[in-house]
Amino acid sequence: MNTQFKCDGEKMNTVKAHLVKAQADMGQAYADALKLQKEITAREDWAGDAELVAEGFLDILVQYQKAFYGVYSPQAEAISALGELNDNLEAFTKTWEKYLNLEARTE
Repeated sequence: MNTQFKCDGEKMNTVKAHLVKAQADMGQAYADALKLQKEITAREDWAGDAELVAEGFLDILVQYQKAFYGVYSPQAEAISALGELNDNLEAFTKTWEKYLNLEARTE
């Protein structure tokens, strides 16, 4: 069975664009979560168990959003990895013997 392996640069760029948008959306979600947390904790009419539950929930929400925000987010890592792959792809496909055999070409 001869399986063709192709790494389509245009599709990689599409994936990268989606990752950039996801990273921006997660940044906005984190900012929104922080804003909501400030608004809720600043309210004077919360008291007792309701206040504790709301603050606990918001704390978990903010921690979750923070995990997907910033330069160490999964999106940032994927964008960096795709950029590195794109930079090295030409050298990779020209020198990897098994890939050249798969493409049925020699250089």
